[in-house]
Amino acid sequence: MPEHAASSAELAGVCQRLAAHYTALAEKESARGAAGYARLDKERVQCLRVMKSCSNSQLWQEIKVLVRAISTYLDRQGYWTEDIAAITMRLNAARQAGDRKDEGWCLNSLGYTCRKRGELAKALACYEQSLSIRRELSDRQGEAWTLNNIAEIYHVQNRHEQVLQYLEQSLTIMREIGDREGEGMTLNNISQVYDAQGDYETSLTYLKQSLSVNIEVSNKIVEGANLNNIARIYDKQGNTTKAIEYWEQALVIAREVGDKSHEAFTCWNIGLTCQNQGDLAKAEEYISRAVQIEEDIGHPDLEKDREELEQVRAARQCSIPN
Repeated sequence: MPEHAASSAELAGVCQRLAAHYTALAEKESARGAAGYARLDKERVQCLRVMKSCSNSQLWQEIKVLVRAISTYLDRQGYWTEDIAAITMRLNAARQAGDRKDEGWCLNSLGYTCRKRGELAKALACYEQSLSIRRELSDRQGEAWTLNNIAEIYHVQNRHEQVLQYLEQSLTIMREIGDREGEGMTLNNISQVYDAQGDYETSLTYLKQSLSVNIEVSNKIVEGANLNNIARIYDKQGNTTKAIEYWEQALVIAREVGDKSHEAFTCWNIGLTCQNQGDLAKAEEYISRAVQIEEDIGHPDLEKDREELEQVRAARQCSIPN
């Protein structure tokens, strides 16, 4: 065997062993939630290097399983740039291996992460490619989840009629295939359409159905979203005490699962409500925490929220007696 061939084989063997090590580590620590994520923070850079080496060695399966193991951690901790890099490597691996189902997964996941970064046009383009592949493969579950994600983009764009159309298609599929987790998420998303239209009672009905399902299937992420959305409705109805009660429950969950984006969102909501109540000290505490997290994860609303924080601080200074 030529020397360069042996060297390539040896390098591939090293990459395989390292990929297996980091896959096992990511799976183990991700299962621990926030505590495990702190451990993965120390290994994140090296893990991405191993992923790149696997790509150079054309180890497509190793990339697939390693990205699958680490992607939730990268998403929840707000490492969205690294998450996009990892998913892009997995997408290339899927295409090189001719794995159309995984290609559909990668495009859906890229869309999801682009949406979190506020890149709606990129997100929608990825979702539409994913939907096409998933329908081509008769991947009903994948189709339902991508329909949900497209609906979320339309919701931000205030295209309410299309939102409901996509969500109702998704809900039908979720129920047909018995995907209770997907059903719980879809019910939550439908609630937001009615919330945007000012139909709070119908929104609450869907939210309580969704909350029941998410507690049943132990989906803490969407349970936290349910609590956040219920709190927002109570806040709009003037029941701030009940709103803060639900937001505090949502905040506990966000911290428990290590979801920095939702933690920032919840702190922000509590802070604004405290501000409206005239409790500027508490408002500054929560809004400051939200902005700090947004700085850490590169949130798209960071500059706008920094300005709001400065306004709260200025108002508080004015309210303090000389």
